[in-house]
Amino acid sequence: MTIRTLSAALGLLSALPTAAAAQSLARTSLVPGDGDYIIAPDIVPRAFKLHVPASYNGTQAVPLVLDFHGFSSTAEEERSVSGQLQQSDKHGFIVVYPEGLARSWNGYGCCSTSKATEVPDVHFARAIIDWVKARAKIDATRVYVTGISNGGSMAHRMACEAADVVRASAAVSFPLNLDKCTPRRPITMFSIAGTADTTIPYDGSKPDAPVSNIAGVPVRIQSAPASLAAWKGNDGCSSTLASRAVIPDQVLEDVYTDCAGGVRTGLLTIVGGRHVLYNGYRGPTLSYSGDNAPIDVSEYIWTTVFNQ
Repeated sequence: MTIRTLSAALGLLSALPTAAAAQSLARTSLVPGDGDYIIAPDIVPRAFKLHVPASYNGTQAVPLVLDFHGFSSTAEEERSVSGQLQQSDKHGFIVVYPEGLARSWNGYGCCSTSKATEVPDVHFARAIIDWVKARAKIDATRVYVTGISNGGSMAHRMACEAADVVRASAAVSFPLNLDKCTPRRPITMFSIAGTADTTIPYDGSKPDAPVSNIAGVPVRIQSAPASLAAWKGNDGCSSTLASRAVIPDQVLEDVYTDCAGGVRTGLLTIVGGRHVLYNGYRGPTLSYSGDNAPIDVSEYIWTTVFNQ
């Protein structure tokens, strides 16, 4: 970690939970409920929120989901609106909401302080996975990641760089943003994107357009179909593409089902959908009226992407 990164990170520490507020790292087992935690995978303390469903009793291994917030958002906001909290209680998995430094993540081409200073966010996420595994009975073959916008870019990055510990990933409102990557093993990777998204355009940057800019960090936006094509190559898929209308004229699904290792990669297109596609969940200070998808995206992620 560079001095610049350290300086930026230390400037955020006042926003982290105090040592008294955070749960003790000495705790050896997790029980149902919610907690705020701090770990230090590098020299900078990092925070995350964690939810253990009421059904968890420590006798049966359960899945683990990491849910990354978007740029300028927080772990608490993601917990409030993504729907993974409700899916956790419904389906019995543990869910973690990591906190990005300066409310940002070091994704491919985005965003802000974390990208500019190359914060080791994949290392942080790996450390969270190890930390939870040491304190709960986790099915190591069922660790998943998801996130929205800048958090969606982290979901792609984790699929590329942590496929040895992550089984599947789902990115909302952000493409891979690379022509290719080389996961350690094939991994199921889905993107969910709205055709009317003006923040991260579904069709990507125009060929003759200047490099766009998100919070001071130059970024070219790959189109959602180009991202799917890139993952087809990453996962060694054939050209067999299964297409269906989840909701005719509103929600369209394209999936490559014949990929190496039996994985799948797909794109769920929300026709007319804008940037924030979460549906049915609201936080105390957040309102995304008009942006939401006509389906419950969190339920789709669990049933179609993860629980396969």
